[in-house]
Formats: sequence, structure tokens, C-alpha cells
Amino acid sequence: MHELSVATSLMNIIVESAKADGALRVLKVNLVVGNMAGIVADSLKDCFDTVKEGSIADKAELVIEEVKATALCVECGGKFEVEQNMFNCPKCGEVVLPSGGDDLYIKNMEVE
Repeated sequence: MHELSVATSLMNIIVESAKADGALRVLKVNLVVGNMAGIVADSLKDCFDTVKEGSIADKAELVIEEVKATALCVECGGKFEVEQNMFNCPKCGEVVLPSGGDDLYIKNMEVE
């Protein structure tokens, strides 16, 4: 479960950033995660809840916004969202290369 190491790194960034801005508490963290990033959102939330204990983010809510990878089929021109392990166009069956969906970043934070 690599979500624990992701949550730990995320918490380090959150705390460091909040302290640099003079914040006393982190209330909410909005995170963007792509569907091809290999992150299980529920597991990441559970790990986040564990690693935030005792920090200035111990009451923070983690909100995850999932973004989807897309593909454009050069054979038939179809444009569609891509799920994990989906490498063929649903219209014509041609092999496609997905674009995006590997995002993992903090969109913003609410602090006080």
C-alpha cells in the first residue's frame, strides 16, 4: 500500500507550506488525483487521517478531485475518457495512447 508513503509526503508538504504562510491550522486540503496515477482514493484518505494526527492539520478534511485520462483515436477520430487498463478505442478497437490522468497535486488548502 503505497498510499501511506504518498500521504506522509503530502502531509510534509502541507505542514511545511502552512507554516511558511504563518497558518495555525489547516482546515481543508483539495487534492487532484488522476485515474491513471495508481492511487486508491479511499485508501489515501484513510492514510491521510492517520498521518495528520498530532499535526497542525489534525482536523483537516481531505477532498479528492479525480481527473480522467482521455484519448483521441487517430483511426476513427473518437475522443473518450480512458480507464485503467483501457488501451483500445471503444468505437473501432484501434490501439490508443491515453493522455493525462497521471495528476497528483495539491490544488489548494484552507488554513487559519
